[in-house]
Amino acid sequence: KDNIEKKAFEVSSTTIERISDFSSFALLERTYENRLSLNDAIERLKESHIDGLLGIAIYQRQKNEKGSYFQYISGFGEKVKQLPLEKSLLEYLQNCKSEHVTYDSYTIKNGTETIETYRFIRPILYRYKGENILLGFTLLYYDKKAISKIIDQVLDYIYTIATIILLLSTLYVYFIGTRVTKPILEITKASSEITKGNLDIHLDVHTNDEIQNLANHFNTMVAWLKEKDKLQKFVSNSTVNMIKNSSNEPTVLGGEYKNMTFLFCDIRDFTSLNEKKTPQEVINIVNFYFSLQARIIKKNNGDIDKFIGDEVMASFSGEDASLNAIKSAIEIQQAIKKENVLRKNQNETICNVGIGISKGQVIVGNVGYNEHMDYTAIGLAVNMTSRLCSYAKAGEIIIDKKTFANSGYKCNYTLTEPLTLKGITNHVIAYSIASEEL
Repeated sequence: KDNIEKKAFEVSSTTIERISDFSSFALLERTYENRLSLNDAIERLKESHIDGLLGIAIYQRQKNEKGSYFQYISGFGEKVKQLPLEKSLLEYLQNCKSEHVTYDSYTIKNGTETIETYRFIRPILYRYKGENILLGFTLLYYDKKAISKIIDQVLDYIYTIATIILLLSTLYVYFIGTRVTKPILEITKASSEITKGNLDIHLDVHTNDEIQNLANHFNTMVAWLKEKDKLQKFVSNSTVNMIKNSSNEPTVLGGEYKNMTFLFCDIRDFTSLNEKKTPQEVINIVNFYFSLQARIIKKNNGDIDKFIGDEVMASFSGEDASLNAIKSAIEIQQAIKKENVLRKNQNETICNVGIGISKGQVIVGNVGYNEHMDYTAIGLAVNMTSRLCSYAKAGEIIIDKKTFANSGYKCNYTLTEPLTLKGITNHVIAYSIASEEL
């Protein structure tokens, strides 16, 4: 019985770990889109009607003038929604150094009704430069009676077989091996593979009982994870630094001056693409090109600041900021040219991009109001980069003269006509990187 209960706990722990890993995007990015995606996943889990699952609650660490606190952001189950958080739990979370799942016995009192549950606790941390930053946590409540029911059913199988073991030893081995031990071991092994990042897992269990239901729900969860894994998430290092630096004090509006290089990359003829394709087709096409660009920018030590419609805004810091931005731009154009050949041969829609690059002093900090902030950069350099991008033709890279000279990059280029940019007082001298470089 203890062994079976242990296996059931292992599966439950794996479930909350996967949900927490998915929730970390919403807690770290703190965007409206990620919050909607999280709520959608929670709603689908709720509709699966897992026996014994009373509810899930996801809390996010927030800050105000008085310090930090935890705010309920998503979950389901009226009996568990926003239950009071006891002092011992808060102290444990504040001092936790790892994301290990723990559990305890927890009594839910709802009017005259009392429910004994197992409460699983999973901190959500983000590791940055050797330090763990607490973003929030997930609570998962299972009714003890439901878990005991599964164990009792398994034990009933064992007791029934034990009474006829002397006459039907072969049948005994069959039941133990195929209807009890084997399915549970398969689920445990599959859970272990999931923790290693292997999502190519499918359980084929036909026991016609709760174990089969558990395996089916496990397969559904893996399918959700695979679907979300296709849409790669990107987290700006500047956002991480902001959270880390303000972890012990209230987050306030404000900023500081920094010299940074910016890269804007815009998909050309996007309007006509919208008119010819279905919304899902447009999203798939845009995500393909966004993923390609983002991987290259990350590789060259750049940060994805934001996606603006069909445009990527990226920033680069440090001594080699301009050099890394130019390398990213060239590699993006080269990669798109190569991928477009393959996509054209497969009769898939192809897109091209124009890229603008500029460097300058900007204000970096929290913009917005006390209840909703965006950590971003504003200033003349950002505006100039956007304008240069709008001048760039499909497959072209335009960079202002000063930024190119300071980068130290050697390549062929063409001097453009002096550009008149909206919001820029003087004419801008810019270069177009030669086609042979791409």
